[in-house]
Amino acid sequence: MATQELRKRTNWQTLSGAKALTTEELFQESMQLALDSVFPNTFLIDRHPAEFGNIYSDYPLPQSVLSEIYNVDVSGKSWGISMDFAIRNLRNEKILFGEIKRQDGWVENTNIQAGRGNAHERCCKYFTPGLMKILRQTGKIYSQDILPFWIVFAGDITRDPRRNREIAFWFQEYTKNYYMWRDTSKVADILDFFENNLLPYLL
Repeated sequence: MATQELRKRTNWQTLSGAKALTTEELFQESMQLALDSVFPNTFLIDRHPAEFGNIYSDYPLPQSVLSEIYNVDVSGKSWGISMDFAIRNLRNEKILFGEIKRQDGWVENTNIQAGRGNAHERCCKYFTPGLMKILRQTGKIYSQDILPFWIVFAGDITRDPRRNREIAFWFQEYTKNYYMWRDTSKVADILDFFENNLLPYLL
């Protein structure tokens, strides 16, 4: 597929009221619109996918642990994780799961304390062996060239010199797996990034 095909084929006039949309809504609507224009009836942008809602409550613990903790009956209980989106290829059942992390940041006319907050740190759980394994298996993203998730950062954190270094250090060579959406009005830019870096792994 030619680079920037998603950008070129999208009728942006149909994204009416884009300024009134939240970042999550803008991401979903623009991504769905762009993918539909190039791959009709192939992709679904699903907000808050439900696949992982019980992964913690269903996880069995050994008896040696159960005998030393508050061992209450957890049947019928439900806890796990809820990601912000899933990009589903309906034909081959590949799925890229992801989150949109909006956070304040240290920028011009502020001080370093403006970058407080830990929304970005909460994405680190996806690097754990357990979540990495279930995300790969469920999404059928087996290539070791990328991680089985995509984190989109928004807000002033995307320009914070401290947080940019932290995030770049965490991901290192996996630069395809995070995106600094510094200007959310530039929807075409995030579409280009997705098309050039992640879409091939869903085809």
